Amino acid sequence: MKTGPVQLNEGDLIGQALQCMSDLFWYILPCLIALLIIRFALKPKQYVFRKLLHFVAFSCTSYSILKAQSWLAAVICFMAVSVLVYPVIALADRYEWFKKLLVEKEPGEIKLSLMLLFSTVAVIAAVGWGVFGNRPASAAAVLMWGCGDAAAALVGIPWGRHRLNVGFERGKKSLEGTVADFAVSFASGMIFLCVYEGMSPERVLLPALLAAAAGAIVELLSPSKYDTVTVPAAVLAALLALLR
Repeated sequence: MKTGPVQLNEGDLIGQALQCMSDLFWYILPCLIALLIIRFALKPKQYVFRKLLHFVAFSCTSYSILKAQSWLAAVICFMAVSVLVYPVIALADRYEWFKKLLVEKEPGEIKLSLMLLFSTVAVIAAVGWGVFGNRPASAAAVLMWGCGDAAAALVGIPWGRHRLNVGFERGKKSLEGTVADFAVSFASGMIFLCVYEGMSPERVLLPALLAAAAGAIVELLSPSKYDTVTVPAAVLAALLALLR
């Protein structure tokens, strides 16, 4: 799965980064339109809508890793988007309607989340794909983290009955949410690597199993603000160690 060193001139690299940003934009735009329709027509519960936003965020970045022509282009794309979007979000964050629209828990949450997301995914692409030459592991790490995190909230918030007094947020996370995190993360990793990447189930089973377990444990122990960094890093480390 090694890609070898990237040899691009400046023009090629800029063109690839712009193409990556274009692909990212055309992925996000219809998703945002669909989310607005859902927000005002169906009026889902706040935690459900937050996870729909979360789905768009992690799926667009994993999609960009798969579409990018080089890991450098992907990294430049993610960092550029982070820099460009931050002042726009900072300006919009002054208005109450924006905070309510995106169901912001506390002031500045959306800005921090976006910065952490794109910075983390840039590092994942640089390390997983750029250093180790394993693009599937980079994309799978983001996908497994996102799917597992969404499942943890969608199961844990309404049905979490057994609170776990561990980690930085003792009593806030549940056994049910953690199990859902593990199960969905594992399933998404297996499906992605077997179906999209064409790997055999025997080859993928142990890496996906241990990576999902690592992600669920780290998510349980991490502060909610920073699991965007800690969980995909743990999942990527497990995949890189086991998925050759």
